[in-house]
Amino acid sequence: MVESSSVLTPAFSTNLVEQNQELTFNTQQSVETNVLPGINDDMTPLISANTGNSITTVTNLTDLNNVNEPPLKKTKSNNSPENKQRLLEDRLGGILSCCICLDLSNLPMYQCINGHLMCGHCFSHLLADGKLKDELTTCPNCRCEINKSNCSRNLAVEKAISELPIVCEYCLNTFLRYEIKVHQNQFCTDRPTVCDYNLIGCSWQGAYHNLESHLGVCHYPSKTGMQLLDTLKEKKQIIDDEKKCLETVVDLLSLNQIGVSDLILKPFRTDDFVAKLYFETSRFTCLSFQWCVRARINDNTPHPQLTMNRTLSYQLVLKSKITQTIDLKFFILRGPHGDLQAIKPVIYSFEFSPNHTETEYLKLSISPAECNKLLSSTSISFRLLMVQVERNKE
Repeated sequence: MVESSSVLTPAFSTNLVEQNQELTFNTQQSVETNVLPGINDDMTPLISANTGNSITTVTNLTDLNNVNEPPLKKTKSNNSPENKQRLLEDRLGGILSCCICLDLSNLPMYQCINGHLMCGHCFSHLLADGKLKDELTTCPNCRCEINKSNCSRNLAVEKAISELPIVCEYCLNTFLRYEIKVHQNQFCTDRPTVCDYNLIGCSWQGAYHNLESHLGVCHYPSKTGMQLLDTLKEKKQIIDDEKKCLETVVDLLSLNQIGVSDLILKPFRTDDFVAKLYFETSRFTCLSFQWCVRARINDNTPHPQLTMNRTLSYQLVLKSKITQTIDLKFFILRGPHGDLQAIKPVIYSFEFSPNHTETEYLKLSISPAECNKLLSSTSISFRLLMVQVERNKE
């Protein structure tokens, strides 16, 4: 009997080794593609493939994953000191801003009895609206009553706002609020400016850092006097008008018949179906006659509380009976205790007669913001100068 031989032929042995290698490669590839994320790193050996003389063992999924993947990059943290400081400034800006316009203002900051902040402009506007509508003025947040007696300035808030940053509107750099005015007026290289030869007619306007290059090509210095004559005449006319106004005031103050009265305009309302607000002074004596002054808002146009641009105009009324004409010149100035800050004196003339005892309404040369400030006051104080001019001395 012939025994079976256990010796393999060389060709069969080579074929078996190639099959074992192929099986090992397929097993490893299957493990790499089927690894699930989130499996613990300390797992026990997952796969052991034993085929003939070749053994492939996968012992750690973490090592397997790190074969072809780079390490994860760290994300940038937003908790840097600069970001924290910026977030703090933003939060403070929201806390210290005006509750009406929601802006950080360099104006005085007022607060109601519950501490809600209002800038000076919005505070005056609220009080003016309440007076125009004949309603009680209330805080827009808590609806408590607000007026100039129960609302006070918050100096701590004003100082805190001055330490907060602000962006320059010209160069877009950041400065502290108490520095921004000096920077924009003196040091900002992008601040708007005019040509040095503006007085003789050059109309160039631009950034300050471009001024030097403009002066190098400006042709106004090379112009002759005849070419600049028209421009000089216009400038001279403006100066002459200002000089004439000043000389007129001086001449009027040198006359004999002159009267100076410090007056107070008090608010009243008409008896119409829709009551309108107007102001009037008490009767006063000046130049041996009795007078009064009336004032109205927006020339009595309806619903002045719905507009932002408000004006104040006044008229002079003669209360005494006269038999002959009175040639009068008058103008209004800021009194010693008045609320008018910047008012340009405008001299008006009128001939009072028995049939003409009231002047037309004349507008005060004040801004809408100044008008709101006057309307928010309980009374308006001013000084009236009246000069009686004799015809033969005019």
